[in-house]
Amino acid sequence: MTPEFEKNEKGNIITKPVIGFNSAPMAGMFVLLAIRYTDSPEEAQRGESRQIQLILTIQQAQEIAGSLKRQTERVLAGLPPGKSPN
Repeated sequence: MTPEFEKNEKGNIITKPVIGFNSAPMAGMFVLLAIRYTDSPEEAQRGESRQIQLILTIQQAQEIAGSLKRQTERVLAGLPPGKSPN
């Protein structure tokens, strides 16, 4: 199931600045992923943050890693959403 991006009452995608992360293998069958974030850049300047810790299957971790790599390559290549690289 692919979730839709969460939006606010104005229809804008809600974003949270990521300020750090950590990952580690867990029980030989999972990947633990901790993501530290803030609700706003102003919160980050005040040193305030939150953390969520996720447990991923190996398949989920590989899918997320692959998706992040593909999207990073698109950004670096300047490709808009929906356009395929050559």
